[in-house]
Amino acid sequence: MGKLSSNLSRLGKVAKIFVEYANDGWLFLKHNNFSPVEPRDRRFSNKTIIEAHTIEKGLTLPSPRPHFGQDKIRAMLAMNDGWTPPEGDLSRSMLVGALRDYSLAFADTDAPDAQLASQIEKLIADPGSDGATGGVRTVDVAQLVRNENAIAFLDARFSARDFGQTPLSDNEVEEVLALALRAPSQCNRQSVRVHVYRDRETIKQLLDLQGGGRGFVEAVPTLFVLASEITAWGGPQQRNQPYVDGGIFLTMLLLSLAANGFVSCPMNLAITNRREREIKEVGSIPARDRLIVMVAAGPPPAHTLRAANSPRWDVRAICQMHDRPD
Repeated sequence: MGKLSSNLSRLGKVAKIFVEYANDGWLFLKHNNFSPVEPRDRRFSNKTIIEAHTIEKGLTLPSPRPHFGQDKIRAMLAMNDGWTPPEGDLSRSMLVGALRDYSLAFADTDAPDAQLASQIEKLIADPGSDGATGGVRTVDVAQLVRNENAIAFLDARFSARDFGQTPLSDNEVEEVLALALRAPSQCNRQSVRVHVYRDRETIKQLLDLQGGGRGFVEAVPTLFVLASEITAWGGPQQRNQPYVDGGIFLTMLLLSLAANGFVSCPMNLAITNRREREIKEVGSIPARDRLIVMVAAGPPPAHTLRAANSPRWDVRAICQMHDRPD
């Protein structure tokens, strides 16, 4: 009887895997960038950011092909014609800045499509385009040297489960996130959305649903919930990319918190779709946001902290050198 029960339990878990993947597929299908269910503003904004970054990347190549990407630029101008992005939207500024630097880069060569070149110049010359932030910047390679202070800082990172009582202020949250936003993302689409909570009861409800904060839930003064907006992604090949971008942003957030003098603890969201929906309901998180991870954060307590040693593998155990430099 015990063996039968064990086998049935395994079968039940396997069946749940199919259920969860079906839910994942439906969520991605409903909210991805190709979905007609999603508002046009969100779809156009994300598409414009992706293509503008394609122009930026092309301009950073050692020898960019003159007037590359004409078809993509033509499509972007057509899509943006007659569409006004919402206030505070990044996409138009990014596109204009990229096209401004594109035009300057090839000013000494004849444009293969004079009409397209005229459209680009018209967009750049628009008074509303002043201060466009896209394009390229120069980097002083002399600054790219070994930084012992930075190495020591990275080596000192740890996860804390004991905090001071004061929540992060609005300004402190914004300073932390401004630095975390330097995290790279695929095509600079910046799909990560951050939901911040400082109400103790809400934090308790969210962490109870997360299930991994037993023993210190009441001590958490600030809780970040990281998510990725699914509408930034499109097509089956991108179904897992929200987690990749979310993971990269998480690392920058943890480092930014530490750089600003706070302690933190990342908390996994290895949960079912049903539990994710419950968390979204409690946290007033949109359905289009795919949850990635929670981060408990706050100032350090007045007393000495204890942190898990969490020993790491030897580098040689996790790294395989496939070749040798000449």
